[in-house]
Amino acid sequence: MIQTLENTITFNEIWLKFSHPVKDFIRNQTHNADVTDDILQEVFIKIHQNLHLLRDEERVAGWVFQIARNTVLNYFRSQKKQLENQESHQQQSEEESHFKENNLNEMVGLWLEEFKKDLDPKYQEALQLVDIEGITQVELAHRLGISISGAKSRVQRGREQLKQKLIDCCPVKTDQYGNIIEIQSKDGSCVCV
Repeated sequence: MIQTLENTITFNEIWLKFSHPVKDFIRNQTHNADVTDDILQEVFIKIHQNLHLLRDEERVAGWVFQIARNTVLNYFRSQKKQLENQESHQQQSEEESHFKENNLNEMVGLWLEEFKKDLDPKYQEALQLVDIEGITQVELAHRLGISISGAKSRVQRGREQLKQKLIDCCPVKTDQYGNIIEIQSKDGSCVCV
């Protein structure tokens, strides 16, 4: 079906006269053959749909290229928006992952505080001073009046007991950096439930 104007210009005439120059214009803007073809098709769909709006046959070239410019601009705007959405989604995923890791680490940290209460007081004290307050094992030995190897042993045994309590209650999986990424509940009476 050929659509005509009162001025008698047809869609086919516009296609024959302008398809190659418009395609060259689009290719110069996009530098991509596939995108050029898609945009060219979109331009000529718009021309076909709006041919009845063209009032002056002498201005057809300006009208056609204005449609082409606007379509190319819309393409780049949509690409920019799509890229921004992808970056935003990626950033949001990273933030959620970071929040989840930190949240799980903090949660297990709270459980360990509870488990620590069940340890022998000498292990509780050693872990509190070394792991929470940050003193060295050498300082622990001096403060408690025990040998350095005794202080190291006390900290190591306390940590092993805490780890075993955690494994017995709720085994955890960690990533390569030691961040907790998954918790498995075993027992309904455990603090992690």
